[in-house]
Amino acid sequence: MSKYDIVKKIKNRELTRRQMLKAAAAAGVVATTMPMQSMAQGSVNHFTWGGYDDPYMAGSFVEKHGEEALQFSIFGDTEEAFMKMRGGYVPDTMHPCYNDIIRWARADLLHPFDTTRLSNWGDLYTDLKYMPMVRWNNNVWFAPIDWGDTSICYRTDLVTKNTDSWEMLWDKKLKGKIAVLDSAEDAWYATAIYMGMDIGRMQDFTVEDVAKVYDKMREQRSLVRLYTSDMTTLAQALASGEVAAAMTWNETQWSVNSEETPTAFMSPKEGTLTWVCGASIHKDAPNLDLAYDLVDALISYDTGLYLVGEWGYGHSNQKAFESFSADDLAERGLASDPMAHLAKGKFGNQPSDEIHNAIQQGWEEMVSGF
Repeated sequence: MSKYDIVKKIKNRELTRRQMLKAAAAAGVVATTMPMQSMAQGSVNHFTWGGYDDPYMAGSFVEKHGEEALQFSIFGDTEEAFMKMRGGYVPDTMHPCYNDIIRWARADLLHPFDTTRLSNWGDLYTDLKYMPMVRWNNNVWFAPIDWGDTSICYRTDLVTKNTDSWEMLWDKKLKGKIAVLDSAEDAWYATAIYMGMDIGRMQDFTVEDVAKVYDKMREQRSLVRLYTSDMTTLAQALASGEVAAAMTWNETQWSVNSEETPTAFMSPKEGTLTWVCGASIHKDAPNLDLAYDLVDALISYDTGLYLVGEWGYGHSNQKAFESFSADDLAERGLASDPMAHLAKGKFGNQPSDEIHNAIQQGWEEMVSGF
């Protein structure tokens, strides 16, 4: 059975994505994703996060052009994606987040959008379309798609202390039972929030400030069992009890929570790291027409229903998001008003190249044991 056949079963309610993940966890199966080694002629190559290589996230594109027209390549975080493209890798479309856009545009990696080619553009939340990072230098570089939080998903039957604070990830009683996202864009910024730093004013940060955050993270390192950016791996580790607390996105709690695996997704008293991610087009996209079609599918009503309903993330399509009841959204950790939800979180704005490079270099040193 092809992957698209599986997601069609999800669409037809023959199988839910949560059922798939739980069945895989129970069987001890770990889902992995391999980058495409070659791209089919006449296809679009979407460069995205591990786990997002799900064809029904662009179901209308697949229905229009066929399954072979959609190919995926995978990155662990957007710094990896940036460096690979700077080295000459040319996908058609990419899946960056809001604070990557200006850096990518300045590096001459992006094709500015002609939004008249996106039939679903008018259905997106206006505030998302006018985020400062979406529009820069009189051009639109980014189509917002998914949004959510980075916080802690924890087993309520295994953790009883510090359930309202990032401090949980430094709890020595949980040594060997903690997982952290393998990405400075999440882990460093979350630690800075825990330390009381204002990540919305990255322009004020110094290299010394970056180092202070890494000093705190080194205190945590001996407690961590797992560094990973794969949401399925995190979900399975929580479901099996391999880890009791994991820095993760809100998908994980929605995927695994049950009577057998009771979990909660924390709203830390220090603040939640909030993000908006979306689609951009490479300036040298080999298949520009297909790239526009793919982006249009990613921001569509159908994809919005799927992303909110099966993944538990917010979506930029207002019509799709408003199709869910307040109870349905609350179950996924989402507010009925997306702008209110996002306003409660903490966004990191674009740091200088010096600070960005210090964060990335520090992360590589920290996870390598230095």
